[in-house]
Amino acid sequence: MAAVENEKDDSSRTGGVASPLTEQDLILGKKASRFIDVVIVIAFTISLGLAVYVFISVPLATMLPYSGQYGRNGIPMPIAVSPAPIGLFVLWRQGRKPDAHHMRKGSRIGVYTFGTLVVGGIVYTQWILVEALLIEGGALPG
Repeated sequence: MAAVENEKDDSSRTGGVASPLTEQDLILGKKASRFIDVVIVIAFTISLGLAVYVFISVPLATMLPYSGQYGRNGIPMPIAVSPAPIGLFVLWRQGRKPDAHHMRKGSRIGVYTFGTLVVGGIVYTQWILVEALLIEGGALPG
């Protein structure tokens, strides 16, 4: 109950609307937005380069080893290397919205830390998949 009463007191002070962003919040938000855009573009370039390298180095019929449900014996190479570039492109597009830079301090910290870790994780996962495909296709010794 006390938490609800505090929220009511908080909203009555600001007229029921969240306090507007300051000019400094908008400037720092644009800086954070530009930073994550650059990180995503670099990661997209690396991921696309890895995918192209796999397409050039490995036969198209190569399957990523997988023994899972439904008796499947692998994931086709084009399907295995496409999620990372597509996901990074979608993340980049989401950051291009007109209000993407409207961030408070917590959101900016999240963009710098969590956003960078997510993008790095996507690239690392792509690297692991590419390595497995290159070994499976005979381009790397396994």
